Amino acid sequence: MRQKILLQLKYVLLFYLFLKLPQYSFSQDYAWDTKETREIGAALKHGIFAAGESLLSNGVVMLFNKYVTRTNWAFPTSESIKGNFTTPWEWEEVDGFFVNQLGHPYQGSYYFNAGRVNGFGFYESVFFSAFGSAIWETLGESKHAGMNDFVTTVFGSMVMGEVLYRLYIEARSGGVPAPVAFFINPMAGFHSLITGWKPPEIESNIYQFEAYTGTVYSDINFSASGLQQDVFSFRGFSGNIGMNIIYGNPFKQETWIPFRHFEFMAGFGLNPGKYKDIRVNIDGYIFSFSPVYTNKNMLSTGLSMHLDFVSQGKSGIVDSTIDQYSNAIDWTVKYEHLFSENTVLQIKNHAGFTFLGVSNYYNPSGVNHPYSPERTIYDIKTYGFGFNTKCFLIFQIMNFGRLETNLFSYFMWTYPGLVSLSKGYVSWHFFDITYSQFITEKIFLRVMGSFAWEKGTFQGYPDTDKSSRAVKLFVGYSF
Repeated sequence: MRQKILLQLKYVLLFYLFLKLPQYSFSQDYAWDTKETREIGAALKHGIFAAGESLLSNGVVMLFNKYVTRTNWAFPTSESIKGNFTTPWEWEEVDGFFVNQLGHPYQGSYYFNAGRVNGFGFYESVFFSAFGSAIWETLGESKHAGMNDFVTTVFGSMVMGEVLYRLYIEARSGGVPAPVAFFINPMAGFHSLITGWKPPEIESNIYQFEAYTGTVYSDINFSASGLQQDVFSFRGFSGNIGMNIIYGNPFKQETWIPFRHFEFMAGFGLNPGKYKDIRVNIDGYIFSFSPVYTNKNMLSTGLSMHLDFVSQGKSGIVDSTIDQYSNAIDWTVKYEHLFSENTVLQIKNHAGFTFLGVSNYYNPSGVNHPYSPERTIYDIKTYGFGFNTKCFLIFQIMNFGRLETNLFSYFMWTYPGLVSLSKGYVSWHFFDITYSQFITEKIFLRVMGSFAWEKGTFQGYPDTDKSSRAVKLFVGYSF
C-alpha cells in the first residue's frame, strides 16, 4: 500500500510540474550526457558514495514500513537473514501485483540513480540496482528473499531510473525549484542537497508533452470456465488523470547513448473501493540510427527497451482483473510523413522478445495471504517469456483534429517450475482509438474508445476470459 500511495502522489506531482515548466523550443543537446573518463581513485570514491546512498534509501524504506505502515515484516530477523543466505530464493506467487511489478521498478530507480548522479553511465548504474536490490532482499525485511523481486527491480530500474534521471534534469534546467523537483527523482534531489551537486543546464529535450484529466465509463468482466457467475464485473464511471511525454526527436536519432529518445505514457483511473485502471508504457532506444531524413520523410530505427504495466479492474493491490507486465527488448521503427505543412502521418512499430512477463491468474482454491491471514487470495502470479508487438498510428490535419490508433499484443508462455502455475499460456490485447481536437493553441478535447482482452489457459486450472470496454472523455494541455 505504501508504494501505491507514493507512486500515485509522484505522478500527480509530475503532472503538475510539467504544467509549470517554461515552454521553450525543442533542441536536443547531446553534450551533457556523454560520459567522461575519470581516474580509478575518483571512480572508486563515487562508487562508495553511490553504494552508501543505495543502502540509505533501503534504510528509509525500512523505517517507513516499521513506523508509518506498521508492517510486521519491516525489519529482518536472525532467522530470515540466515535463510536468505543459506536457502534458494523463491519466486513469489501471492504478493500484490501492483507492488511487485510497479513498486519494485520504482524502488530500483533509487539505486540506479545513486549511480547516475555520482557520474556513472547507464550500464554501470545497473550494478547499483543489483547491489541495492540484493541488500534489500537479504536484509531489508523478515520475509524470505524473492528472486522475482530482484529481477524485476534490476531490469525495471534500467527503464524507469533513466527516464526519471533525464526528467529531473529537464525540470531543474526548466527552472523548477530543487525542493519541488525532488518529487520527480528523490535520489537525485537528496544527492544534490547533501553534496551540492548541480545537474547540467541544458536546452529542452522535450519533444512533446500532454497532460489530461477526465471521466471514464467502463464495462469490465472476469469469467472462468466452470463457474456459474463472473469472478468480477464492473460497470460505471471513474475519474482519470494521465500524461504522455516524448523525449527527444522520435524520427531523427543516431546514437549509442541509451534513452536519448524515450516515450512515457501513464494513466491512472479510480472509482474508490470499486475499480482501478492503471497503465504505464515506456519505450526507449538503446541505440538507433536514421537512414531517412528529408523534408517530407523522416525515419529512425533501432533496438529499444520496454516496461509495460497494466492493472485494470478490482480496486486493490492484491486481487485484480486484467494484469499485465512486460520487460522486453524490441526492434523499433518510427516514421513520419508530411503531406503538407498542416497534414502529417506518423507510424511507430515495436516488435520483439519479452524476457520477463508476469500475469495474475485465477486460483479457485483460495490461498490465505501470508501477511494478511484474514484475506483470501484468488489471484496468483505466474512468470514467463514470449513475444510482443506494439503499433501506433497518428493522422493529423491542422484545424480538423488528430486521429490515433494503438494496438498492443503480448503472448506469454510460462517459465517451467518457478511457481504452481508453470504449464500454460496467456495472451493480452489492447486497442485504443482516439480523436483529439484543439480548442485553443494548447488546450484540447479528447474522446477515446479503449478495449482490452486477456485469455489464459493453464494445466489443472480453469480457463479465464477477461475483457474491458471503456469510453473516455478528457480535457488536456499540450506543448
